[in-house]
Amino acid sequence: MALLHVTDLHAGYGPVQVLHGIELAVDPGARLALIGRNGVGKTTLLKALMGLADVSRGTVSFDGRSLDRTGPGQRAHAGLGYVPQTRDIFPSLSVEENLIAGLKGRSVRCVQEAYELFPRLAERSRNAGHQLSGGEQQMLSVARTLLGQPRLLLLDEPLEGLAPIICQELMGAFTRLAESTGVAVVLVEQKVEAALRFAEHAIVLEHGAVVHREDSHSLSQRPDVLERYVGVSGAH
Repeated sequence: MALLHVTDLHAGYGPVQVLHGIELAVDPGARLALIGRNGVGKTTLLKALMGLADVSRGTVSFDGRSLDRTGPGQRAHAGLGYVPQTRDIFPSLSVEENLIAGLKGRSVRCVQEAYELFPRLAERSRNAGHQLSGGEQQMLSVARTLLGQPRLLLLDEPLEGLAPIICQELMGAFTRLAESTGVAVVLVEQKVEAALRFAEHAIVLEHGAVVHREDSHSLSQRPDVLERYVGVSGAH
């Protein structure tokens, strides 16, 4: 049984419809990339999965249960973890205080899990959130979400605006995390090469609808599809 199952999803913001008839399924431990040009609905899809967009039609099910009447907090409690583009950390709190806020009742000792995944955070544990670089803030946002032990992690453009070395560090951490914990990951990312290298399968969105789906390796060899829908000639 799929961990996440989305059927005929139409969603947007108030009267503005962004998504049209989205169908997708994510198995336990799977890695799915959502790709497409800016403004095609990728972020809206993640928000709809978390209950942060207005759904006018369709169903979102998680672990066999409908989430249609549940809010973001209930969805997080059920096992969805969401790392938004905005990296919603607490800027005035220290790194460690930010991490403690993500524990959801677990022992404070569990913060060590975040430091093992991102050693940079251990080095800056007493620094305030606003003192961190963009890459370190992204690591903190991801780590805080992971401390809640989600079964499905939704990542919205985690590499945006980051230096190549930090991008490599983050994607390496995501890969190790997926392999060691079995958490399923849905990744929205404009860096198509990195996204396809990480994910097993990919879905291409255009005008709020799914226009192509394929295993990631095969899609990386389809410059015609990538050029048409994403604006890149290929991924290597």
